[in-house]
Amino acid sequence: MTPQQPISFGRYFLIDKIAVGGMAEVFKAKSFSHGGFEKLLVIKRILQNLSDNEEFVEMFIDEAKISVELQHPNIVQIYDFGRIAENYFIAMECVEGKDIKGILRKLAERRVMLPMEYAVYIAHEMCKGLDYAHKRTDMQGTPLGIIHRDVSPSNILVSYSGEVKVADFGIAKAQISAYNTEGGVLKGKFEYMSPEQARGETLNHQADLFATGIILHEMLTGRRLFKSESDIRTLERIKAVDVPPPSQLNPGIPKRLDDIVMKTLTADTATRFRDARDLQTALLEFMYPATPDLTRENLGHFMTELFSQEIREERDRLEVGTRAASELQKQAPEIELDLDWEESPGSGQTMYPHPAPPSKAPTWFAAGAAVLLGGIAVWLALRAPTQEVVERVVEIPAVLPATVQVNVKPTVDSTVTIDGKPISPSADLIQSEVIPDRSFELTVSAPGYLPFSSKYTVASGERLVLPVNLEPAPKAKPSEPSSAPTAITEGVPQAKTAQRTDAALPGRLNVTVRSGWAEVYVDGVSVDTTPLYQHLLAPGRHDVEVVLGATGERQIRTVTIISDQTTKVTF
Repeated sequence: MTPQQPISFGRYFLIDKIAVGGMAEVFKAKSFSHGGFEKLLVIKRILQNLSDNEEFVEMFIDEAKISVELQHPNIVQIYDFGRIAENYFIAMECVEGKDIKGILRKLAERRVMLPMEYAVYIAHEMCKGLDYAHKRTDMQGTPLGIIHRDVSPSNILVSYSGEVKVADFGIAKAQISAYNTEGGVLKGKFEYMSPEQARGETLNHQADLFATGIILHEMLTGRRLFKSESDIRTLERIKAVDVPPPSQLNPGIPKRLDDIVMKTLTADTATRFRDARDLQTALLEFMYPATPDLTRENLGHFMTELFSQEIREERDRLEVGTRAASELQKQAPEIELDLDWEESPGSGQTMYPHPAPPSKAPTWFAAGAAVLLGGIAVWLALRAPTQEVVERVVEIPAVLPATVQVNVKPTVDSTVTIDGKPISPSADLIQSEVIPDRSFELTVSAPGYLPFSSKYTVASGERLVLPVNLEPAPKAKPSEPSSAPTAITEGVPQAKTAQRTDAALPGRLNVTVRSGWAEVYVDGVSVDTTPLYQHLLAPGRHDVEVVLGATGERQIRTVTIISDQTTKVTF
């Protein structure tokens, strides 16, 4: 991945985009101070199109309020919160590692399982962080009543040194929350909800324990526990709590661990573990004689071996980005930090300290000084040239056009267009500039080959490389007259566009991706993950879409399925 050009954001410099979600985008960032001091951290910035959405802003502020109250080694720490140029942001600890979702995907690519001792250790460390959050009190000793409500693999981070941290209290429920969920509204990822959460009932901290049990079950088996073809079906499965013991899918799991997992995943909260400390204790007893410290060290070695290539790439990007950010920081004027801090909207307290007023000056002296200073300000204003008054000036670098590189294979005379505009009549490497963050459609066609068409969006400063393999067009078979009605195999989805043939047999679809793995959708329905082999489809045209596991990027193609033939698609 090409390092992005550093972006000045207040007193921070965004040097590497990590992820983009439904609510915010996340960057690695650097801050600089006197004496060569610099710090690596993560900036979570609310998406621009949601800055005016009061509901999302309140949720974002709640995340900052809740997280800043939590100081624990198993919870991602919050350093800063504010607003710059109408963009709310949270500055937090940078955990150099991967989330559990990324770890399980990497292991699936290698066709190996996560060792049992590491799965148990990760769940043990999760419980330590959750137990602290659940039992956190305010200064008067009143429980804050924090419930995460979104404990899922993407919110559990494992560092390359083996540390485990709970992240993202974006929809957490607490007494200090300004945003309250409406009755019956489900918040969180459906696959990791508790039965009571799926039913829309009032929750307590045991809902987070059920989600922890789901994650532990998936780490031990390498299978998605409640994943279904639709959200409704997923919720139905969770409400039914039809859970197989881990040993049914992984015979190497001993009964003692089976019992722990199944007690965590029971629908009856009275028989579920009472709190995270109880579950943590059970996992610790199972780990004995191994200790968490020794397991953490071994997990660190396991992580550095598993992600050795990613670690090198991340460090290279970080080094390049830091150098560029340092040069950009030298050219930028010094920022008055106190002036840039501001009060959090909707709260009754200031999130950051402002310069304190003199405490011992008499009231009459302060009033007189104010009048004098006011007179001087008026005199200076009358002498100064007229200028526009602004609340704050923030320098934003000019947005550079992104460069799209398209590599067309095989090397045949091809017509390549972007949004209908021809780029090159024939070339092996076609380059074109597109407007950042705006969707564009790429089309590649050649005589004798199936046309390729897909939509993409490129962020500013990024480069998109698209290897395009044109599939040879299938040769049409002469149709044979038949008096029998056309039969389609039961369970095979019909094509979206009615281009049926007279053949009775369905066709087959193979889907692969060149790097990593992806989830495959056919005509809008999730069917499986790559590599997908011999998937039966009715003859005709179908939309095949993949969502890349590593980046979340979506690509879509329209393919023609021929009866009793295999159509291969490579993204």
